[in-house]
Amino acid sequence: MFDFSQKYMHSSGWIDLMDNISASLLAIPLVFLLYDYSNFLVNRRVHKQLHHNLINTIDGHLFKVLAQMKNIIGLPRIEVPMQDLNLNYKKLNLDKKYIHAIRKQLNELEDLLYKSDKIQVLESQHTQILSFITQELNQILNEYKFHNSQREIARYLETTLSMIDDWFSATGYTTRKKLKITAK
Repeated sequence: MFDFSQKYMHSSGWIDLMDNISASLLAIPLVFLLYDYSNFLVNRRVHKQLHHNLINTIDGHLFKVLAQMKNIIGLPRIEVPMQDLNLNYKKLNLDKKYIHAIRKQLNELEDLLYKSDKIQVLESQHTQILSFITQELNQILNEYKFHNSQREIARYLETTLSMIDDWFSATGYTTRKKLKITAK
């Protein structure tokens, strides 16, 4: 357009008009591409930050669950990563305050799982492990409420502890920190 206006138009008004049109036809796609690229960078940074914050929040809730399980099992501490515990189901301390605290953390984890799935922040592996953890916590609570079989509760506790260990392995927590949950 610029060449056309220079060769075939002799009025300075028409030449300026054609120059402005050709400049705007070049500038509009450039502005759109720049906006699209900056939007992509911002979304990627926000997604990373949401992922990091959600993982840390879930870690906090899982540590609270571990603290309650430590009290139920009667161990002085649980280390992450965990070793084999060899639970004695006859020595479980199934106090209502521990069960209530686990129920509260379960509700928080379920809310986080729902929210994370809604905005698609967690990877599928993390979502799967977290859903297994919530399922096992529900099994513990249901067994306590309906049957109160300490043997079954011990089995569900072992499975839950294994799943929590899988969570920390999948999120790389064991490489970030090593934590000991001790009795207060």
